[in-house]
Amino acid sequence: MKSPSTDSSSELDKASQWTRNYRAQNPGAPKGHCIKKEQLEAILNQPGCEGIRAYYGLDEEGNRKLIFVGIDADEQDILSATGVTTALRAATTDSLSSQEAQSTVVTETQPCPPCCSLDNPLNS
Repeated sequence: MKSPSTDSSSELDKASQWTRNYRAQNPGAPKGHCIKKEQLEAILNQPGCEGIRAYYGLDEEGNRKLIFVGIDADEQDILSATGVTTALRAATTDSLSSQEAQSTVVTETQPCPPCCSLDNPLNS
């Protein structure tokens, strides 16, 4: 489903309010996550990938995590029967053919803090 075209200032206002709401209800929780370009490219460069889905998770210590996986044109997760790899390992694996390639799932993103931007409407 495509998002309707909207005024970027109203989108920023909405996003700012939503992040403020989240921070108010979750003091001390991560404000966001940093996702590296190579992680996104490793997902998006998979055959048939048309986008990315984010899942919420908790690690063994109860820390909030984001998990990213590619989606196809039918908005189905791209998961192989042979297993998954992290984006950074997949990005450096050039020897696999497209049919042998494993799906790429990103689990290692940096939370904010410490990976934060300068104060702006989305994080302060």
